[in-house]
Amino acid sequence: MVENIIEGMVDAVLVIDAEGRITLANTAASRITGYARDALPLMPVSQLLLDESSGIKTVVRRRIEDGDVLRREDAWLRAKDGTRIPVSVTASPVTDDKNILQGIVIVARDVRELRQLLADKEAEIVRRRSAEDELRTAKATIEDQLDQARSQLMTAERRATLGTLAGGVGHELRNIAQVQVASVDELARVLKSSENLEQAVREVLPDLERVGEHITAHGHRLLQLARPGPDRKDPIDLNDTVQDIVAMLRGAGKLRRLEVTLELASEPLIVTVNRTRIEQILVNLMVNAVDAIGDQRGTITMRTRLDALTSRVVCEVADSGCGIPPEQLDKIFLPFFTTKAEDRGTGLGLPVAREIVESYGGALVVQSVVGEGTTFTFSLPR
Repeated sequence: MVENIIEGMVDAVLVIDAEGRITLANTAASRITGYARDALPLMPVSQLLLDESSGIKTVVRRRIEDGDVLRREDAWLRAKDGTRIPVSVTASPVTDDKNILQGIVIVARDVRELRQLLADKEAEIVRRRSAEDELRTAKATIEDQLDQARSQLMTAERRATLGTLAGGVGHELRNIAQVQVASVDELARVLKSSENLEQAVREVLPDLERVGEHITAHGHRLLQLARPGPDRKDPIDLNDTVQDIVAMLRGAGKLRRLEVTLELASEPLIVTVNRTRIEQILVNLMVNAVDAIGDQRGTITMRTRLDALTSRVVCEVADSGCGIPPEQLDKIFLPFFTTKAEDRGTGLGLPVAREIVESYGGALVVQSVVGEGTTFTFSLPR
């Protein structure tokens, strides 16, 4: 019965006597080692079983005699052709009724397939780690490229805004220059006459000072727009910024005969942002409103308020223009999408405006009805 059980096992089974000689081996032991089954009996087990970690013989005498069960994961069977076959070994003592060691039963499991599976698994892990490293590197490269593209888009839109403001500033500087010329002419006239020069200077000097202040302010603003630089943030009153932009565009003749209504919050609306970038947004939304109205008479309404529910500052730019078709509402924030002629728009204004607002933790949305007008609304955290 016992021999039938041993014979049916898929693991190599070796029964050895107290002297270390094989007395019984099953078919699996013959198959694994390559020895004929009848060649294994009386073979010293040390010829067949290798255990470099501790040695079967010493363990037999030191532990198995005490009834311990020996387990070794790193052992080898030496096949007939000299091949070392990795096996895991379990060795149990065989004793008589007086508990005297009579022999040892060794069960050796062939772990070549298991080791190959582990090696394949390890190779797969290495391959996946390598692939993950490559993906991380590719992702970092793509993110760098996206950052560069985003920076280029911001710069392109900044330059477009710069062009709009430059035209407005040029128009206003021409008006300022007329004040300066008139003041100089007045001084020249007084010099030629017998009038009081000191009195004339006192009257003209404030106008000349205002001319200098205007020129300095406009020059500084244009330099800020032209120079990308870091996004320096400072507290500003959104109400003041809206008023300044409307005054600038009106002075530049950009608002033509349109009626611009300001419905501003009664209290200051302080947000910590880069003023130049907020001006960039306002200029873009105002110019879009002007273009939407076209040559017809129309109105643009600028509203600011504090949203009591979210504690966010809100600005609305509403026009009475042609409106935006529903199928285009989802596209207007896509880069390079524009309904304007090639010489009138780049398709970058709204995407960049939304990018700026979102970089401050805000949002830019649009509502429009064809034939009635469009309202752009952006919100910023305080």
